[in-house]
Amino acid sequence: MIGISGLGMAVSHYTRYVQSMVAHGGKRASDIEWLFTSIDDSLHFAQKRLFADERKRALVSLQHAKNLCGFLQKALGDLPDKRLVKHLDEFFLYVDTSIDSSLRLPLDNDLSEMRALIDDLHQGWQHLISPIRAVISDSETPMSHNA
Repeated sequence: MIGISGLGMAVSHYTRYVQSMVAHGGKRASDIEWLFTSIDDSLHFAQKRLFADERKRALVSLQHAKNLCGFLQKALGDLPDKRLVKHLDEFFLYVDTSIDSSLRLPLDNDLSEMRALIDDLHQGWQHLISPIRAVISDSETPMSHNA
């Protein structure tokens, strides 16, 4: 823990991470939100294409989801808790392996499970950055204009 100048208070790594995200992370947080949404969309489209018996198009959507998961893993790799990062690395390895397996033999249940897991991770991310989202939404409140 590091002290706050003049206050004699200790600041956790998480607090510094959140403060940094508040100061500089609005764009980054929105990019991560976009990644979560895009991964879910890609997995959803893969499911729909499998139901429509369009295997080649489903494989393209799965590959896209896999690539986006790699970007998301990198984006979340600087969280201040090394144990959490290790768990995320294991999670993304599981997702990557599952997508690779689905690329060979797509199974709807696997895709549903991956979507649910990504959604759970997304909810955890939203909880983690909830102080940031409040600051960003306050700063994006429309200003009234006198016309």
